[in-house]
Amino acid sequence: MNKEISAIPYSKKIKVDKSKIHGLGIIAKRNIKKGEIVFIIKGKEKHWQIKSEKDALYGDCWIGIKKNLWIDPKGFGRFINHSGKPNCGIRGKLLVCAMRNIKKGEEATIDYSTTEEEPLWWMKNGIDGKIVKSIQSIPLKKYKSYLPFVPKYFQMVYNSFHNLKRRE
Repeated sequence: MNKEISAIPYSKKIKVDKSKIHGLGIIAKRNIKKGEIVFIIKGKEKHWQIKSEKDALYGDCWIGIKKNLWIDPKGFGRFINHSGKPNCGIRGKLLVCAMRNIKKGEEATIDYSTTEEEPLWWMKNGIDGKIVKSIQSIPLKKYKSYLPFVPKYFQMVYNSFHNLKRRE
C-alpha cells in the first residue's frame, strides 16, 4: 500500500480510491449534503516566490492560501482532483465543503483555479485536455456559482482584477 494512503486518517465520509479523473481521488463513502465539510486541508505551509513560468508550475499538489503561500497537502488534500464542474470548494482557508449534494461513490473535486492567482500558472485538464488557468480567468457566471466556496483571499483577487465590489 502507498505510504501516503496508509497515513490518511479514517473518515466515515470519504476514502482515497481509484479515480476516473486522474490516478487516485477522494470518493464519497456515503451521501454528503451541500454545505457539509468533506475534509480539512492539512500540511506544511510553503513560501514560494514566482518569477517565471517554471516557478509557477512548481509544487503540482500545492493548494494556494494567499500570495506566495501554499500548503503542501498531506492526507486527503493530496488526492483532491480538479474538475471544471466541481462539487466541492474551499471555505475559509482549509475547509473543503460540498457545493452541492454528493452521492455515495461520487468523486469529490474542486476547481484548481480557485486556489491559484498567478497568471503564469496553468495546467492541462486530464479529462478534456482544456487548459486551466488562475482564478482571474474564470467567467463571472461560473465564479458567482462557486461562491461562497472560494477562499476569501482569492475572492479579493478575482474582484480586484475584474473591478467588482466586494460581496458581503
